[in-house]
Amino acid sequence: MAVTSVRNKDDLFYAKLPSRLQACLDAMPDNRAVPPTIASHSDDRLAAVLVPLIQRQTSLGQTSLGQTCLGQTSWEIVLTKRAAHLSHHAGQISFPGGAVDHGDAGLVDTALREAHEEIGLMPSMVKIMGGLLPVRSPAGFIVQPIVGIIDSAAYVDLKPAPAEVDQIFTVPLAHIGQADNFTLVPRQTDGRDSSYWVITHPDHYIWGLSARVLHDLRERLYDR
Repeated sequence: MAVTSVRNKDDLFYAKLPSRLQACLDAMPDNRAVPPTIASHSDDRLAAVLVPLIQRQTSLGQTSLGQTCLGQTSWEIVLTKRAAHLSHHAGQISFPGGAVDHGDAGLVDTALREAHEEIGLMPSMVKIMGGLLPVRSPAGFIVQPIVGIIDSAAYVDLKPAPAEVDQIFTVPLAHIGQADNFTLVPRQTDGRDSSYWVITHPDHYIWGLSARVLHDLRERLYDR
């Protein structure tokens, strides 16, 4: 009975995820204004990343006739592994995104354009839910994370752009919901605190800016 109660509670939590996101995320401005960020520099450049969430059915194996047997539906986070030949952050786990282009109307446009260029995600397949705290990257970018829900049919059509992305994969949102999967690694750089988060994962080393963004999402969804 106790296990059933936990399952029902979890199912209710994820069934209401879109409304929970709308309640806990920040509103997105419709312009190119630089979001306020701790320890920003006057010459920082503006960038945006898309934090894509999608509902997917897990596979439980095959039937006696060789047909795929689908399990339950779960919420997943879409992530990318950057191409190994890149001069910056090669091989790191990241979100699709990049610097604001002169033709972008705003940060949302930037995130959607970059996601289309990097993983083939059509902007029409994304419902923007809101923003997370801006993060300053070591490369001198003020990065605005933007959370969006992807149409469930979109994932099969995603393709990594070889010039920028080696791999597209997903991590269960429930994995991010567990605080024990996050470790804060203390570090000092030139006398300043530059500690960073690392997320425990069996296949990928998720750390730095991506882990910090996911930690912010976890706190908003699960701790508030």
